[in-house]
Amino acid sequence: MSLMGLVVIISCSTEDPVPNPTETARLNITFIMDDEAERLDNLGNPVSVPEGNAAQNPDFELLGLHFVGLYPDQFTPYDDGVTIASTATTGSGGALAIDFNSEVFFNEEVNTLSLPLSYVTPGTYEYLRASIGYQKYKIVYNLEGAENIIPDWPEGVDDNIDVDATVASFLGYNTYIGTYTLDNLSVTVNGNKAQGYFGLESRGNINGFVFNQLTEGESAQTTVPNPINDTSPVPEGSCVVTGQFPTALVIPANASEDINIEVVISINQSFEWEDTNGNGKYEPLLDETVVDMGTRGMFPKVVN
Repeated sequence: MSLMGLVVIISCSTEDPVPNPTETARLNITFIMDDEAERLDNLGNPVSVPEGNAAQNPDFELLGLHFVGLYPDQFTPYDDGVTIASTATTGSGGALAIDFNSEVFFNEEVNTLSLPLSYVTPGTYEYLRASIGYQKYKIVYNLEGAENIIPDWPEGVDDNIDVDATVASFLGYNTYIGTYTLDNLSVTVNGNKAQGYFGLESRGNINGFVFNQLTEGESAQTTVPNPINDTSPVPEGSCVVTGQFPTALVIPANASEDINIEVVISINQSFEWEDTNGNGKYEPLLDETVVDMGTRGMFPKVVN
């Protein structure tokens, strides 16, 4: 299990309330990335890794957020929820897209989104939704095939070697990307990328042979659990994950005490690939392809 932090930017307009430094009661939402949480499919049903594929738990570094909203019940349309946080979109790449540089980014230092309760419409809410636009994490992959692909691979050195790699994956329906940084390498796009685009950087030192490689690709799919898809679907191609409170969240009028929420996001075997030889190792140099990089469920609860 790993903890992630949220640095939040709440979009504002001239009609937004001016922050009042005397506000005391707050809504605090703490996010936990958990590789032991239940693994769900797109409809919120428990699911295992299918035959012919393999998967691993990624080691998270950053997670970008585009939107957080509260919903009264399963019949509330996506557009009718109460927005808690949102970030900018742009037409710089042609079609409207999430502005990558404006996203909210998680990290290891902070893990709580906090805002005055007076900013939240009083009511009872059964569901929380979050649009996840970006993930950056480390995985392990095997170099099998390197001796036939990588120039100057040391003669006589077995390429059956596991190495760490840094992955940057873009899960939003459409994202305008200027430049993003992996580990050592930066990638300039200056355009839109559809859901599923990723960059992967690997580097290492094998018997004195130093390598640093970049791979770009497209994931075949992105799992976006939504247990209320029949009554409240999310926009097609988006990465808006839906989670139900076990006991409904109640926001009272004129609240005088903080309300604390814990949100567990499942990353249980969330990096999945086609395992062509059945050895359970990700071997991209043998043309094993990534099939899924989505999150695997979201589980909010009130912890007051």
